[in-house]
Amino acid sequence: MYNNPPIGGVAAGFGGAAAASPWLGLQALWIGLALFTVVSAALAVKRILPARGH
Repeated sequence: MYNNPPIGGVAAGFGGAAAASPWLGLQALWIGLALFTVVSAALAVKRILPARGH
């Protein structure tokens, strides 16, 4: 559990922010969704581009 990368700490920080302020929690939710989308897109592009290069 403690060997995880700091993503868990970031998630805990977002959880604390959500508990402290509903508005801030909502912003954190959208930021998390945006980050997930960007990371997913980047991984997809990295997977597609080398295959297209052959």
